[in-house]
Amino acid sequence: MTHVLEKRYRRLLRAYRETLSLLAGGFTVRVRANRPAGVPGWADGLHLGALAVAVVTVAQLPVLPYLVFKVWTALGVVLVVALVRGWTRVAAPLAAIAALLTSWPMVLGWLHGPLVDVGPLYGDLGPVAPYWVVAAASAVLAFRRTGAGRAPGQARWWGATMPVRSPWWLVVPPVCWALQLAQAPAYDTVWGVVRAGVEVVALLLVLAATPAARDGRWALAAAVYLVPGLVHLAENLLVTRVGGFLYWSLLTVLVAASWVVARRGRVRA
Repeated sequence: MTHVLEKRYRRLLRAYRETLSLLAGGFTVRVRANRPAGVPGWADGLHLGALAVAVVTVAQLPVLPYLVFKVWTALGVVLVVALVRGWTRVAAPLAAIAALLTSWPMVLGWLHGPLVDVGPLYGDLGPVAPYWVVAAASAVLAFRRTGAGRAPGQARWWGATMPVRSPWWLVVPPVCWALQLAQAPAYDTVWGVVRAGVEVVALLLVLAATPAARDGRWALAAAVYLVPGLVHLAENLLVTRVGGFLYWSLLTVLVAASWVVARRGRVRA
C-alpha cells in the first residue's frame, strides 16, 4: 500500500510541476507579446500608469443623488477614451485643464472664482494629485518623438502616439456609477475593499510580469499609479490609521520590489 501511494504522490507532484511550468511559460509569452513594437518601455509604462490613474479618478466622481457635474463627467469620459485609444495629444490638454480647474483655490485662490465652474474644487493636494499626474504623463507622451506609434493614414494632430489599450478599461467607471445610483449598501466600504484587493493582485502580477518583460515598463506603470495615493498619505499622515499606513506601505514595497527585479533583469541582459 505504501508503495502504491508513493507512486501516486510522485505522479501528482510531477503533474503539479508540469502545470506550473506550463502556466509560467504561457504567462511569459503573453507578457512579451503585449509589448508594442517600436515604442520604448518607459513610454508604454507611463501610458499604462496614466490610464489607470485616470480610470480610477473618473470612476470615483460623485453621481448621487443625481449626476453631479455633468460636463465634468463627460470630459472625464473623453479623457479616458483618449488614453485608451492612445490619443495623448488630446488627453494632455484635457488633463491639464482638469488639473488647473480643480486646483484653482490653491493656485489662484485670491481671485473671485474659477473661470469655468464645471467641476469640483479642492483646497488640498490629495484630490488634485491624480489630475496633475495624468496631465504630466500625457504631456510627456504627447511630445515624444514625432510619429512614434502612429497608425498609417491618421491625421497628424489627431494621430495616436501610443498603442491602443483594452476597451475593458471603459467598463470600470459605469459600473462604479451604477453602484452609486443603485444606492448599494455600504458603497464606500465595498469600493474600498474591492479596490484594495484589485490593487494588491495587480501589483503582484506586475512583480511577476517584470522579469518576463525584461524591462521596467510594468514597474513604471505601478509607480505612476502609486503617486497620487502617496501624496494623499503624506498630506494626511497624522490622521491616517495604522491599517491605512500598513496598506500603502505594502503597495510601496511591491512597487519597489518590481523596480529591483527590473534593474537586475537589465543588468543580466
